[in-house]
Amino acid sequence: MDKPSSLKAKLSLLLYSLAGYLLLPIILLYLARRMLKSKDYQQGFWQRLGFIPKQYQGCIHIHCASLGEVNAAKSLIQQLVELYPSKQILVTNSTPTGAAQVNTLFSGKVTQLMAPIDTWGASRRFARRIRPQLSIFTEVEIWPNWLHALKRNDAKLLLANARLSEKSFKRYQKFSALFLPCIACFDWIGCQSKTVAERYQTLSASKVVSTGNLKFDIKMSENLTEKVIELGNLVEGQRDIWVGASVHPIEYQAVISAHLQLKKALPNILLILVPRHPEQFESVASYLTEQQIAFVKRSEKQSVSKHTSVWLIDTLGELISFYAFSDMAFVGGSLVNRGGHNPLEPAALAKPVLMGPFQDNCLEICQALREKRALGTIENPDELANALLRLWSEPALYQQAAVGANDVIMENQGATEQTLDAIRVQVI
Repeated sequence: MDKPSSLKAKLSLLLYSLAGYLLLPIILLYLARRMLKSKDYQQGFWQRLGFIPKQYQGCIHIHCASLGEVNAAKSLIQQLVELYPSKQILVTNSTPTGAAQVNTLFSGKVTQLMAPIDTWGASRRFARRIRPQLSIFTEVEIWPNWLHALKRNDAKLLLANARLSEKSFKRYQKFSALFLPCIACFDWIGCQSKTVAERYQTLSASKVVSTGNLKFDIKMSENLTEKVIELGNLVEGQRDIWVGASVHPIEYQAVISAHLQLKKALPNILLILVPRHPEQFESVASYLTEQQIAFVKRSEKQSVSKHTSVWLIDTLGELISFYAFSDMAFVGGSLVNRGGHNPLEPAALAKPVLMGPFQDNCLEICQALREKRALGTIENPDELANALLRLWSEPALYQQAAVGANDVIMENQGATEQTLDAIRVQVI
C-alpha cells in the first residue's frame, strides 16, 4: 500500500487535532458525568489533560487501556520490573478499572498514571513530562497525537499483543493519510496472529512479527489455593457454582434469567455474578432486590447461606479466584455487542466456558477453544441454561471441555518471551 504524501499526512493530522479540540467540551462533559456517577473517574483528571506533577525521563512506559489489557500484560509488566530494577516502570490506563488493577497487582513496584486525551496539547505536555526511553502500547491503541508526540521526544515505540479486526483494518485503509504515519511510528509490532501481522504489513508497518497472544501466558498467583479455601469457608454446604463474569447491562438480566431456569433442575445452584464496571454494582443489586432474589454482596463479607441464590461481587481484583472456585463460567461482553471479554482465565483453570455470539475481540482465542470443545456459543438465556445443565448432567462432556481448555493454553504460550526479546533490543 502506498504511503501517503507528507503534506497530506500533515493536513490529516491537523484536521484530526482540530476535531479533537472541537469535541473536547463533549469529552469533558462525558468525564464530568462519569465522575458524578463514580468517584473512581475523579482519579487522575489533570493527568488526562497532560498535567503531570513529576518527570519520568528515561522510564519504560506501558499503556494498557483497560482491565483486560492490564490482565493480559500482567506477566510482561512483572518481568520488566524484575529485569530492569533501576528503571522507573510507568503504566498508563484509560479506565479507572484498569488503574485499580495496576495498583492491586503492582502497588509500590510501578507508577500508575491516567492516559492523556488525544488532543495536541495534552499529548505534547504528557510526552514532555514522561520522556520515556521506551513506550509499549498494547493491543489496538493507535492515538495519532500521542504517538507523534512521544516520537518527537525520542521514545522508541513498540506495539505489543497487537490485534486489528477486519473492520478497523478497512477504516485505517480508508483514512490512510492519518493512520499510516501513526503505524510507521512503531519500531516493532508484535501481533496476536499471522492474520493480524499481514494486515499491519499491508498498512506499511516496518518491523512486524507474529508472537501469539500475551493472554495465553497466564501465571496463577501463589496464594490462589488459599484464596479458594477462604471462599469455600464462606459458602454453606455443597453447591453447584457458576460464574457470570464481566457482565454488562442487559446482559446481567439475561444471566440471572438463565440462573432462575437452572434452579428448577438444580435447586442448590449458586450464581457468582460479576458486573464489568463498578458503577453497575448498585443497579445490579437493585435489580436483584426488585426480582426478590436472595443475594449477598461480596463487599459486606457475609457468609453465603444455603438460601442465597446469587453472590454479587461488588469488589475488584478477585475474578480469577472466583473462576477457580466455580465449576464453569459464562464470560460477558458477548451477549451484548461489546466484542466479548477474555475467556482464557477460566480456560487456564480448566473450566468449561460459555459465551454469547459477540466475540470480535477474541475471535481466534474462541475458535481455538471451540475446536477443543472447551467453549460453547449461546444466543440467549434459554440456550445458556440448557448448555450449563448439560455440562452438569454429562461428566464426560465436562471433562472433555476441561482438558481441551488446558490444552489450548499449553499449546499457545510464549508471546511474553518474544515480546521481551524485542524490548531487550531497545533498552540498554
